[in-house]
Amino acid sequence: ALVISDAVADWPYAEDVTSNFLYLRLHGTETLYGGAYPDAALDRWAARLVKWANGGEPADAQRISPKRPRAAAHRDIYCYFDNDKKVKAPFDAQRLRARIEEK
Repeated sequence: ALVISDAVADWPYAEDVTSNFLYLRLHGTETLYGGAYPDAALDRWAARLVKWANGGEPADAQRISPKRPRAAAHRDIYCYFDNDKKVKAPFDAQRLRARIEEK
C-alpha cells in the first residue's frame, strides 16, 4: 500500500488507495516528530479513517491518479503516530481512537 504520510516536512503527500488496506504515518503538525495533534486535526483524521475503513473515500482525497479506487465493503487501517519527541504519540493515538469509536 502507498504510505500516507502527514508531516510538516516537504515530503510528497498523496491519499491514493492502492490496496485493500491503508497505512498512515502521522509525524506531527507543528514540528517533525513532535507536538500534539490539535483536536481539529484529529477530528479530520477520524472522519477520513472511518470513510476509508467503510470502503469509501473522502470527497477531497488528494490523489496522484485521477482513477478513483474501487469501493470495498471494508478496509483495514494501520495508522501510526510518530510525533514522539515529547511523548505525544500514545496520547494522540488514544484521542484518535476515542473519536473513531464515537462515529
